[in-house]
Amino acid sequence: MNWEALGAIAEMIGVVAVLITLIYLAIQVRQGTAVSREAILRNQTDRNMDNSKFIAGTPGLMELYIRAMDDPDQVTREERWRFGSYMYGMFLDFQEAYHFNKSRRQKDYWWPMIRKNVAFYLSRPGGRAWWKSQGRNMLDAEFVAFVDKEILQG
Repeated sequence: MNWEALGAIAEMIGVVAVLITLIYLAIQVRQGTAVSREAILRNQTDRNMDNSKFIAGTPGLMELYIRAMDDPDQVTREERWRFGSYMYGMFLDFQEAYHFNKSRRQKDYWWPMIRKNVAFYLSRPGGRAWWKSQGRNMLDAEFVAFVDKEILQG
């Protein structure tokens, strides 16, 4: 066997080794992406569950939420601030989900549910009033534009 043949064989082995390495790395990246998406989903689900427990378990908060959503003019100044704080927290979560969805870091089935929640909150008089008076000014311009165009005008 001559040196050229040995060189060609060594080069072929090197190419195969690089291909195996690239395939391995691609599998690792795909698995890492899946784990990351699962963590995002779990985090969002946990926060939504915590929010539900909080509003249901905090004395007087559910009653305030219902009154504020139905008729924002029938709540006191302090209640309006409590309701606004609650709404801000919810919409920060919605905004995060919007950006995760846009960057494809979120499971596809999660965003339609979040979008329905945004639409529900803003379908109520108190939700719309909060959005117009506070929410639009407190959240990221891209998310605000999306909500204004796709949810409120859609």
